[in-house]
Amino acid sequence: MHIALVGTGQMGTAVEHVAAEQGHDIHARFSSDRPFEMASPAAVAGADVAIDFSLPSLALDHIRQYCEWGLPAVIGTTGWYDELDTVEQWVADHEASLLYAPNFSMGVSVVQRALSGILPLLDELDAYDPFVQEVHHTKKVDSPSGTAQMLGGLLVEGLERKDHVETETQHQRIDSTAVHVTSTRAGTVFGEHTVTFDGPYDQITVGHRAKNRKGFAAGAVQAAEWLEGRHGLYSLDGMLDDLLSG
Repeated sequence: MHIALVGTGQMGTAVEHVAAEQGHDIHARFSSDRPFEMASPAAVAGADVAIDFSLPSLALDHIRQYCEWGLPAVIGTTGWYDELDTVEQWVADHEASLLYAPNFSMGVSVVQRALSGILPLLDELDAYDPFVQEVHHTKKVDSPSGTAQMLGGLLVEGLERKDHVETETQHQRIDSTAVHVTSTRAGTVFGEHTVTFDGPYDQITVGHRAKNRKGFAAGAVQAAEWLEGRHGLYSLDGMLDDLLSG
């Protein structure tokens, strides 16, 4: 594949290394010094796909350009999901190809599916109170992480006793219907996410700890390979469903 790399920070650099290992080439690079939103279609002519790990403030402008230009794109940037309906319409209007995920680690996808499997039982065991904790390095631009919000959303969807995610510090008694999602920014932590169900006698914990950025990059490149020849708006979960079905 010929890849347009949008965002050449730490994740973009990891994607470039993984892509080279797998025989793909970086056809074009865009960064703050060469903004993608200022580019012309000619700048990505010959690219098969874009992989975008840029900034939340730029995500919607980038996505609109991918759709208008007919450039398939894998979006690892978060912070735009409130506009998912708008993006879905752009994809439909332009018959575009877009795959997004808050986290491209296959391990996180396993955690997500494990939670989906146990939530029906925990919905009946209402003595267990769930919460989400995440830790990332100090250079991460969003808080909480998109993955933590996704996990919190899963708990809200799967537990009748919970109806919203609360991400703010609580200076009073927390609403019993809230799932508290907390964040810590420290050091060079690649990413840790823990979902805990606290009961009167024990705790159940499901978690994921990233060892390095290469796992996220490998998932993004695999998603780009899978997206080839497809049209529509996809999540990583949809890709995994397809892989499991053979």
